[in-house]
Parts: sequence; C-alpha cells; structure tokens
Amino acid sequence: MARMIPPTIAATCSSPGEQEIFEKLKQEDATREWIVLHSLDIAQHLRQVSGEADFVIIVPGLGVLCLEVKACRSLVRRDGLWFYGKDPKGDPRGPFKQAAEAMHSLRQQVIQSDTSLSRVPFWSAVAFPYIEFGVDSGEWHPWQVIDASRFKRQQMGPLILSILRSARTHLGSQPSAKWFRDSDRVPDIQQSAAIARILRANFEFTEKAHDRRTRKQSEILRYTEEQFAALDTMEDNSRVLFTGPAGTGKTVLALETARRAACTGKKVLLVCFNRLLGNWLSEQPLARNSVVTVGTLHQYMAGIAGIRVPEGADDSFWKSALPDAAMSKLLDRQSDAGQFDLVIVDEVQDLLHPAYLDVLDLVVKGGLADGTWRMFGDFERQMLYGQDRDHAEMLLTKRCGTFAKGSLRVNCRNTPRVATLSHLLGRLTPNYSRILRPDDQIEPTLTYYATPSQQRKELGKILERLFKESYSSDDIVVLSPKAGSRCAVAGLTDKPWCDQLAPFEAAVRGQIPYTTIQSFKGLDAPAVVVTDIEHFDGEMFSSLFYVATTRALERLCIIIHETAKPAIVHSLIGNTQR
Repeated sequence: MARMIPPTIAATCSSPGEQEIFEKLKQEDATREWIVLHSLDIAQHLRQVSGEADFVIIVPGLGVLCLEVKACRSLVRRDGLWFYGKDPKGDPRGPFKQAAEAMHSLRQQVIQSDTSLSRVPFWSAVAFPYIEFGVDSGEWHPWQVIDASRFKRQQMGPLILSILRSARTHLGSQPSAKWFRDSDRVPDIQQSAAIARILRANFEFTEKAHDRRTRKQSEILRYTEEQFAALDTMEDNSRVLFTGPAGTGKTVLALETARRAACTGKKVLLVCFNRLLGNWLSEQPLARNSVVTVGTLHQYMAGIAGIRVPEGADDSFWKSALPDAAMSKLLDRQSDAGQFDLVIVDEVQDLLHPAYLDVLDLVVKGGLADGTWRMFGDFERQMLYGQDRDHAEMLLTKRCGTFAKGSLRVNCRNTPRVATLSHLLGRLTPNYSRILRPDDQIEPTLTYYATPSQQRKELGKILERLFKESYSSDDIVVLSPKAGSRCAVAGLTDKPWCDQLAPFEAAVRGQIPYTTIQSFKGLDAPAVVVTDIEHFDGEMFSSLFYVATTRALERLCIIIHETAKPAIVHSLIGNTQR
C-alpha cells in the first residue's frame, strides 16, 4: 500500500476518476513503498502562472510519474482543440502536453532544490478511466495512455510500473538523454522521501502569542458585546440587578454601563469586592475619566475615611470599623454625600452586608431605594464568603426598595468544553442557555497525583507543555483553593520554573503568577492551572471548583489528588446521564 499525501482524498474532489485511482493506489499491494502526492499545486509552472498535477507517483527504483486524469464520459478533438464531456470550451494544449508540462516543471523544481536528484527519471501519462482511447499519434507514446479497457482489466500498480519501465527504455535509447543510466536504480527509498519533501513539505507554524492573545480578546469582546442588548432592555429602569453565572459578561457590562453614563457627564462610582479585580478595573481607560471613580468598595471607603489599612486587618475592621469611619466622614462632609448620579456594583453577592449598603446608600443621589444603580452578581455558585443566598436577596430587597431584574445566561467567555466541565463539576444549575464561543477542539486536562513532589512535577510538565504551545508567562495563572501550603508556594526545584513562579501581585513580566481561587474571582486568563485539589465534596468546594474552572479563556489544566478521582468520575458520569 502506498503512502498517500494527503492520506485521504479531499471532500472537495469532484472527479470520480481521481477518487477511484486514489483508492486503488492506496490499497493495492504492488504500490508498497510508493509515495503518491494527490492534487499537487505547481507555483513555478513552465508555461502558466501556476498549475496542478492530479497525481505525482514516486516509485523507488524506477522514477516519478505525473499522471493526468480525464474522467470525462466523452472526448472530442476538433481543429486542434480538445473537448472533455459537455465542456463547451476547447483546450488547445490537450491532456498529454498538460501532463508533460507539469512533469517538466516539477523535475526542474526538484533538481534546483537538490542537484543529486538530477538522474531520477520523470515521466508523464494520461488516464481516461471511462472511455476507450485508441488513437495513435506522434504526440504521445501508446504506453503513456491508461484508457477504460486497461483501467478495468488491470490494477493501477502494474499499469504505473509498465509506464515507468517503458519510459526508462525510451530514455535509454535517446542519445540526447546522456544523463540517464538504466543501471542507476533511482530514486532509492531516501531519495523518494526527499522528492516528496521538496514537492510537498511538512511544516508547522504557531500563531505568535501576542497575535493569538489579541485575536482572542477581540473575539471575547465581540461575543460579550452581544450581551449589551441586556443593558438596552433595562435602560428605562433606574435600579437594576443583573444576575448570571460566571462567564456571562457581568464585569464587561458593568464597565459599559459606566462608560455610557460618563459619556453623558454623569458622576459614576464603580466598585467591586475583590482586590485583584479592583486593580484590574482601575487600569482600564475608563478609570482615567474625571467623572468616574473605580476600585474596590474597601479602597473607596479607606480613601473617604483617610485612613491606612492596618497590617493583618481582621474581619471586624473590614465589616465594621472601616465602614463606620467612612460614614462618619461622609456625614461630616455633606458635599461628599449623595455625590454620584450612578452607582455600579460588580460582585454584589460579596458586598451584601448592612454596613456596606449603608455606605452606598449615602453616596448615591436619592439613596439606594430611590437613586440610580446597577448591580451585577452571581448568586448561584460564587457566594464564597459564607453568605446565605436567600438572606442576601432579602437584604437587597429590604434596603433597595423596588428594582428590575435582568437574567444573564449566555456564556461569552469560555469555550464549550471548558463551560461543560464547569457545569458538570461545578454543579451549575440551570446550565448556560448558550455558549457563544466556537469549539476549539481542546479538552480540559485532568491530571492525578499521589504525593506533593509528584504534584510539583506534574505542574512543571503542564507549564512546559503550555510554553511549547506558545503561551507566555503573561498568559498563564496558577490557582489554588489553599492560601497556605499550596503547590506553587512550595515551589518547583527544577529550572526554569523555580525562578518563574511568583505571587500574583508581586509577579513581574516573565514570571507566572499564582494566587488563590477566591482572590482571582472576577478575572480570567488564557491558560489556567488549578492545583491542590485534594477532595471533591461539599457545596463550598464545588463553588470553588466552579469559580476556578470558569477563569479559563482557552486552556484549563487541573491537578487532582488520586483519592478524589472516584468522586470526579462519579460526578462527571452522573451529571452527564441526567
């Protein structure tokens, strides 16, 4: 059986004759060790701007045959023009000249690339698999023709061998072919492979990391912009709560809401809970607008209160002392109270605490019950700080009066395979209504470990693989449910990774950042590696797992302790069968 390049015939090939010949050359025993190139484009054609050879058949020990296939059901030559089937336009060259020109073009290309191949015989032939062709002419040799009778009676292997042997005999009888020696059984196996490489080389190019990152960001933004319709629908409502699971574009919608308001000159406060998300929001171009204040609610309160956050501040400071100090200043300085025309809260599920709502109530014109605000939150799987969903929604209703609700269920961040894994293992119910991004055919990877050293080794392998796939340090983040003895903190002893991992806020360009899953909530990265998954039980853990997996824009790699494998498999199978 021949080595076919490509290994299967293209679905776009409309010639039944080419399809039949392709399968015969591929299946017959006589073609063993042959290399067959199908539909080979010829950029440097002798007579045309470009051309094509239907088949280039490289036979070790004999030579190279360019085979032109005319799978017509009728053939006419009139006044020097060839008419194939019902084609009304005649071809002045004819199939034999067409095949010969392709052959000479390819031979010239091969010799220019490697002069040691100059003694390899090249020849041409024409196949008419569906018509009898019994015409003798000085324009071609009768042994250069495979017509219907020969095609049906003989296998392709012996037919090709017969043509090349006749070609070698003919070359040996020509005084002008001094370069040819029949004793040279060329090409050999290595030369055959070299010819194939010259005519149809294998190559692999990877999109540059920066270009891929730019393209993906544009893609995600384009799909997220489809969600802007949700803002348009709620435009006439003063107070709106948008809810939806991770990946539905809540943060981008919050930014768009702020941008639209700022364009009309309104004073806007945009706050969130997580420090890393707050830092990211502060780096956006919108944050430089003089009418927009952006950051975490805690940063805003500390700024109003004019106090420095003490090192090791505990829960009582964040939920009591800091809000009290901010409210005291707001009440003392009446000009600061009610200064914002619009308040926007991202991650609102994490900020539903009475003291925080008191501060927001003071800074928005009209207060929370009568003012203008937009809040964005995930009350399904991202309540990681001990809140009760029913209590949180009740508090929001009690403090904020009447408001409209908008539901976001279309995933515009994750690829379908990442979103599906997040749904199954993160126990997202109900599931996303749609996933906008196309399937990139890349499955999330689940890797199991038994010991801490083995986990670190697996982390090193994953990072090495991501770098080979052209991901850079800026594209990757390592997440863990643990704040203490996590895999990345323990560090990799093998170079280069031992110098390339750093805490998220301390990482510089060229270093791979790591942080906790909780701290990275609201953010995303092209490649996410999740470590230290030691068990798979409980609502809190499934929520953490859901948050971690939905951070990935493209590649998701999870390292799991082998003791959790049965629960993972059970969850995947069980949820899939429901």
